[in-house]
Amino acid sequence: MKQSKKISFIMLTIVIMLLVSACGNSNTASSTTTKKEITIGYIPWDEAVAVTFLWKELLEEKGYKVKAVQSDVAPLFSGVAQGNIDLFLDVWMPTTHSSYMKRFGKQVDVLGTWYDQADSGLAVPDYVDAQSLADLKNKKDEFNEKIISIEPGSGINGLTKDHAMPSYGLTDWNLVESSTAAMLSELDKAIANKEPIVVTLWRPHWAFEKYNLRYLKDPKNTMNPTGPEKIQSISKKAFKEDYPEAAKWLKDFSISADQLASLESEINSAKDETKGVKNWISKNKKVTESWVK
Repeated sequence: MKQSKKISFIMLTIVIMLLVSACGNSNTASSTTTKKEITIGYIPWDEAVAVTFLWKELLEEKGYKVKAVQSDVAPLFSGVAQGNIDLFLDVWMPTTHSSYMKRFGKQVDVLGTWYDQADSGLAVPDYVDAQSLADLKNKKDEFNEKIISIEPGSGINGLTKDHAMPSYGLTDWNLVESSTAAMLSELDKAIANKEPIVVTLWRPHWAFEKYNLRYLKDPKNTMNPTGPEKIQSISKKAFKEDYPEAAKWLKDFSISADQLASLESEINSAKDETKGVKNWISKNKKVTESWVK
């Protein structure tokens, strides 16, 4: 009898040890999944930089490992579609990035819309005489027949080159495709010298406030043919399954124009994305906590 009890006790002990071991393995697997790195791709547009590094910081505070990777827009859409990039948080629809969504839309998931009053245009400093895109045709010497733009392949370049320029008789003008940083540098230099300049730009963007800029009127709606645009977050197809909590946060995320402007200003002042984001979060704790609850 005693021997039978002893055997039963040993067997019970073995069962408990196996259960504990199984739980340990389950936790390890869960921990491995949690620590898997999330890759967020971004283009060098200021709102893209701001929101990407904002979510990098918020996710890392929650225990995720996050890598931010800058690229051109076409490789980003392709990367998300192929599953090599987890997230891209700066998709403008239904106009600016429509060609990319037509091509890759079925291979990605739209997680949510975080801003719904975005627009694009050709902008000038307020001291410039031209008021409309139609005015540019007779002012080509003043502007050296140049429109200063950003990265080749960007949606705003396509709108300018394929719609605005032919619609307003600017086919002999040169769309100078460079980079966002180069465009802003040219803008800064021109304003410092009170020289005329016209650039491709979009809102929300901190440059409007800093430089006192305005869009040239566009009565033919060539730059915003469908009205205000939505800025959306997209993910690879498996993201919702792999990271359901993060996917929910991004689905519910929205930010006001004032909040975004202050975030961009904080990053520009710090001259470092991570430091600027941390400074902004420290001043907006209630806001950020509401995004990740």
